[in-house]
Amino acid sequence: MSNLNPYKKLVFQNIESALSDLNAEDKGRYYICNCPECHQHEAFMYKNNKHFIQCNRENHCGSRMMLDFYEKGDMSAYEQKMERQYSNLTTEQRQSLDWANRVFTYAKNYFKSEALDNSYRGLSKQVTRPFLADLQHEDIVQHIFQKAEPLLGKDYSSNSWMCKRNLIFPLYGEDNTLDRVLLRSSIDENLDPKEIQLIFNPSKETRDFFMDIPQDAENVVVSESILDALSFREVDKNVGLIALTGATKTRQVNEYMAQHKEQFADKQLLIAMDDDLAGWKATRDIVNTIEEAEIGKNWVAFDYSSGTKDANENLQQYRKEFAKAYTQMSSPTKRNERMMSIEYEP
Repeated sequence: MSNLNPYKKLVFQNIESALSDLNAEDKGRYYICNCPECHQHEAFMYKNNKHFIQCNRENHCGSRMMLDFYEKGDMSAYEQKMERQYSNLTTEQRQSLDWANRVFTYAKNYFKSEALDNSYRGLSKQVTRPFLADLQHEDIVQHIFQKAEPLLGKDYSSNSWMCKRNLIFPLYGEDNTLDRVLLRSSIDENLDPKEIQLIFNPSKETRDFFMDIPQDAENVVVSESILDALSFREVDKNVGLIALTGATKTRQVNEYMAQHKEQFADKQLLIAMDDDLAGWKATRDIVNTIEEAEIGKNWVAFDYSSGTKDANENLQQYRKEFAKAYTQMSSPTKRNERMMSIEYEP
């Protein structure tokens, strides 16, 4: 008689890794997860049987799998970790924050997007995919707002103006937890303002800037928005990026750079704020910090092509010129020669 196990075996480091990888959603006695076979969010795992997961789509998939772990632990360890990390949040808020983090991660990895698979504002899908998700439909955005209401303190689900904002940029803190979300729209690009920010983690002062710096990056761009920052990734796939969430929000960036000088010791910094009064004030503020704290090898203020005021606009209208300017200004021989006395000329 054969003693072969009829179920496929999946191996994870521990239960926390399994819950994270499977995008588990807490339903009380059980979790709803992504099915490892069909990838639909319709598999279930009972908390009193952590070694078994089954897809609920019986007529389409119905896969049953056994889970095994390198590290043995209690099923409650995940909940205990969340409670320790966010002790000043209610249970409902912790569950909502965890759910939002998993959904946004899943959306970035698995949601197909006509808007992003084509060039979005001059940005290729290879550049946008790691950072931007398309929720695609207003009803999905509405559902996100319903689930996030304990965190936001307000229900936006009945606001059609908000629910049209289907493009999301999740921003994460130093502890890699979800802090805030930037929302834009490809459903209606005439919405004003074009970008809305929502704080998703009321447990602390949330990080108000985006950062992605490859370990071997030679250049780091400090820009005014995430779209502007990603525009540089179009011409240098290895450039480090720091993006503000507004020209006036320089405090946290300045503090971070000053406190982590070693991270920038071998980097050249390109300051690429908008070419307007607010942008030049932000440039002066950031450069003052760079010089006072002696951050980086050197810095240079980026020049845009005539008639454009930010990096994304420059990329879309004068791509070749933008790439050439970046190549010239990121040269290792470039020094602090562009910053003289900063005066805004309208």
